[in-house]
Amino acid sequence: MEAEVLAALVATPAVLATASAAYFAGRAQARAALRAPVDSIRRTAQRDAYAALLTAARTYLRTSKRNDAWREALLSGVVANVADVEQQRLIGRIRPQADLEPVRHAVALVSLEGPEHLVPLAEAIEQCAEDFKRTAQTTVDNSDATPEERLERRRVLEEAYERVATAVPSFVVTARAYLNGDPVSR
Repeated sequence: MEAEVLAALVATPAVLATASAAYFAGRAQARAALRAPVDSIRRTAQRDAYAALLTAARTYLRTSKRNDAWREALLSGVVANVADVEQQRLIGRIRPQADLEPVRHAVALVSLEGPEHLVPLAEAIEQCAEDFKRTAQTTVDNSDATPEERLERRRVLEEAYERVATAVPSFVVTARAYLNGDPVSR
């Protein structure tokens, strides 16, 4: 066999390997170039969803805290019966309603945007807020209570509030780690 033919036969596998490596590297680079804008948009949507939940939860907590004056009036026995129209009118000025809908909406956004490991943390905020609202309603609706029972109800109410307040930071820490690319949070 001639030397040129032998050299061509020996070089063919190397050329094919180099060509296929270049082809696959080019495909991977093209995929990454196409995926980068989509990932950027997805990351922005996730950040917006997390910020919406954080804002809604903090607003809910602030509004609930303002309700303390109203609840305190009921629990202390200063206001005996909320059914009285005049008392409802007086209390109405200091009784802003803590609305759960923004929290629910924000949790739905986080559920859609993901990732999966953040969804239970977001749902925990919603659940704690719902539990707090139920506890507040139950506490306020019972006006025939002794001072000791009122203190116990107040303690239960404060514990329910603290559960909401402590659910928020764990979500924030995990979401921040995810957005900053911490491999532990993935």
